[in-house]
Amino acid sequence: MAAFSLIEDVVAPEDTQPPGAHVVDFEIQKLLSRGWQQYVALVRDAAGDDHGVAVRKITTSFESECHGGDRLVRGVRALHRTRRSYVLEEALWDATTARLVATSWVVMASVDPETGRAAPIRAALWEAVESFEGHPVETLEGSSTPA
Repeated sequence: MAAFSLIEDVVAPEDTQPPGAHVVDFEIQKLLSRGWQQYVALVRDAAGDDHGVAVRKITTSFESECHGGDRLVRGVRALHRTRRSYVLEEALWDATTARLVATSWVVMASVDPETGRAAPIRAALWEAVESFEGHPVETLEGSSTPA
């Protein structure tokens, strides 16, 4: 797997399907959602900035099955950005076999709280993202939707 800045061990839920059944897509999506939400909260808190970013788009690909109780690893990273948005890439993979279970891309758009319209990402927030990543994140010039 590529280098992810936020990596956590998670367990596939056991109480959503009959024993032996694979975990349904909704439950996998919930595991992924908790990852990007945690990432956004960490960088927002580091920036000391409660200026909002909102989800603009989520695209998820389900690569293979997992079953209740499977040990998984969740990774989240900032993939690239534009002036007004950035893309988080997530992955879930089996902790034992490293088999990819699902990937997701989340477009986070900066929103002006007074107008509700798209706004440039504030410098403090972007500095917190790049600090968390530990390196500069690619900027896609001339693109309004980076996904």
